Amino acid sequence: MFSHQTFLLGSAAYLLSWFFIFRRDFSGSYFSTFEHELTHAIFAWMTLHKVTGLSWTWRDGGECRYEGRGNWLMTIAPYFFPTLLLVPLLLRTILDASYIPLTEFLFGFFCFYHLTSTWRETHPAQTDLRRVTYLFAWLFLPTANVMIYGFFFLMLIADIGVAWQFVLNTWHGALLLLLDTWPTIF
Repeated sequence: MFSHQTFLLGSAAYLLSWFFIFRRDFSGSYFSTFEHELTHAIFAWMTLHKVTGLSWTWRDGGECRYEGRGNWLMTIAPYFFPTLLLVPLLLRTILDASYIPLTEFLFGFFCFYHLTSTWRETHPAQTDLRRVTYLFAWLFLPTANVMIYGFFFLMLIADIGVAWQFVLNTWHGALLLLLDTWPTIF
């Protein structure tokens, strides 16, 4: 059973940590840049690209290097995929039920980490967003975020079957909306 209190406690713990520690460039940007570049790398591997290097700095951003042309999914993944939420879900599958409160706390903590880091990374000078175009980002990212966060929450409170059904329903609804509005857009 999902405990809202434990999730909210984890969320509050991250928000307090962010306010006092992570929102400052010297502490927050280094790790969030690493996680951002790691997400690029994960999606590069998922789309069968060979990752040749990762670099990140305190102030000058980072880079994921890979062989091949790349693709839009690799480019935009850090803006909708909360990589660190994999940690509590993995822990939930390998640890016994006595650790469920810990996974819920971590889920709240990492959920708000991703929300704040994505908020800070989303700005007009961001090269990833320019590369995929702002129009595409504004059209794709809301649905992708609803789908991914819905999937993670449903994995936490229900099971994988319910979570996958939600993903399928989200994509089906988005495609129907696109097909219904397509003639009015052009």
